[in-house]
Amino acid sequence: MNNKQHAAELAAQAYQLDKLMREEQGLMPLIQSGFRGGLKPLMILAYLLALLLMVAIVFCAYQFFTVEAAQQNFWGFCLVLAFQAQVGTKIWIWLEMNRASTVRELKRVELALAQLQTQAVAQAAAER
Repeated sequence: MNNKQHAAELAAQAYQLDKLMREEQGLMPLIQSGFRGGLKPLMILAYLLALLLMVAIVFCAYQFFTVEAAQQNFWGFCLVLAFQAQVGTKIWIWLEMNRASTVRELKRVELALAQLQTQAVAQAAAER
């Protein structure tokens, strides 16, 4: 393989890599990736739970600041509990989005390796 062919091949690979990187940028594609695959119903449930917990946090905070001092302990505890559940839900959602992104990247690497193997076999056959 001469230098011009090698440079052209590297340029083509760089173009494909740039195209893939442009597809992955931004928060919306990352969020949407969580809704693709087998766990889509669970992701929808997690987002609904996160929304419900946000309402619970606002309600508990309102109650905490408007009730008598004797009841503030109860509403404060409920507020902290709802907040912790919200944090756990959001962490699970984030981990699931990252898992989906990692699986997608592994599939791309697998495809790239298969293409390289095919090219190597073709080059070896052409050299004979």
